[in-house]
Amino acid sequence: MQTLIATPAWCVPRESQTCITAMTDPHHRPAPDLLEHNGYQIRLSPSGLDWMAFVALPRQRPTLILAPDREAALAKAYEWIKEQDRSGKQAR
Repeated sequence: MQTLIATPAWCVPRESQTCITAMTDPHHRPAPDLLEHNGYQIRLSPSGLDWMAFVALPRQRPTLILAPDREAALAKAYEWIKEQDRSGKQAR
């Protein structure tokens, strides 16, 4: 299993901007996390009180998964990918 995590753009200081400034700004929304698992891309993003996970193979429409926190959204995304892989093997 390979997992890649992209560094959020808001945590890379630019000119006089720092991560602390971005984290204390109440109107600032961090960039979504992007991971890869078994060829699927998982984009995690906070949405109000919930977290969203968009899961898709490259060049396909994503499936939207909602969960109360980041870890739950990621766990549901991994489970969804596992089910897709299992159903794909049964179809062959």
